[in-house]
Formats: sequence, structure tokens, C-alpha cells
Amino acid sequence: MPEHSNQPREFDAVLGGQVPPPQYGAVLGDFARSHQNLKNFLEQGMWQQADLETTVIMLKLANRTDQGSLSELDINNFDCEKLQIINNLWLKNSNGRFGFSVQKQIWQAVSNTSEPDWDAWCRFGESVGWYINDKWLHWNDVTFNLKAPAGHLPRGGALRGWGLGDFWTGCRTMSALAEKLDSCGII
Repeated sequence: MPEHSNQPREFDAVLGGQVPPPQYGAVLGDFARSHQNLKNFLEQGMWQQADLETTVIMLKLANRTDQGSLSELDINNFDCEKLQIINNLWLKNSNGRFGFSVQKQIWQAVSNTSEPDWDAWCRFGESVGWYINDKWLHWNDVTFNLKAPAGHLPRGGALRGWGLGDFWTGCRTMSALAEKLDSCGII
């Protein structure tokens, strides 16, 4: 595993295809069952488990569990209603602090382009508390409570797709997610 500060450590890449995904929280049934698991984690304030569950749900919805990551195309193909359900669960249980739509608003405030932009990605990371003192937090070091900055969660579990400091993956995926939320009318 690279030791570059912008690359994930082994645990951070659990869902990046290097290690099998975690067994608890795995999506075992249809979306209704999966989002019930997420709802339960969120209602109990089990933020870390909710983050992992969100990752597993999204990978399952995109049929990318084996790959362990999402592409821009995967995000573009997400079902709007399911994205809205996931987002609403995060919003409701965090009193509006966490959720994809919160992240989208922050992303749009710091970036004026859908093209990869390192400075915007760092500004986004600073805003949500993932990039501190010129270093990206590893997933294990994320704040899993309501004291975290707005937009801090979901981080994407161990998914490199929308949360880690990996520029090419994270920036492009965050951009795609913001565009998808806009096209779905998710504010």
C-alpha cells in the first residue's frame, strides 16, 4: 500500500477490491431491507456502521460489490428515488448535518467546474473536515459523531469513490454525485 498521504491505508481500501468487504452490514436482501439496516444504524447514532452500510448499499445498487468502487457512470445510473431515501435518512438522523445533499452544497460552493481541480478538492476536504493541515484523514480517523463538521458523513466507508483524499477518484466522483443529485432534484 502506498505511503503517500493522499492514498488510503489497507483498511481504508477494504471496499477498494483489496480485501473482501466487511461482513456486518452487508446488503443481504433487497433495497428495502438494506435501507432498514441503514435507518437502524443512523437512528442509534452508529455513524461508523451507517457509513459502511451506505457504502455497501451503493455498491450493491450499482452492481459493483466485487469491484469495490464506483465510477462516474455508476453514479450517473443510480436510481434517484433510492439516492433520495439514503440522503433523507442521513439528513433526518443528523439534524441536517450529514448527507449527500449537504456535501453537494459544499462541493458546489468550493468548485465551479466538473473537471478535476486539486485546489477545489482540498477546499472541499477542509470544509467537511477530511483534509486537515495539508493531510487527508484516513477513514479510521474520521469523526463519527455529530460534532463533526457539516458534510463530514457519509464519507463512503472504505470506498475510494467519494470520500478519500485520492484526487482522481474522489474529485471526479464527488462531481458526478453532485451532478446526479441535481438531475434528480435532490437539494
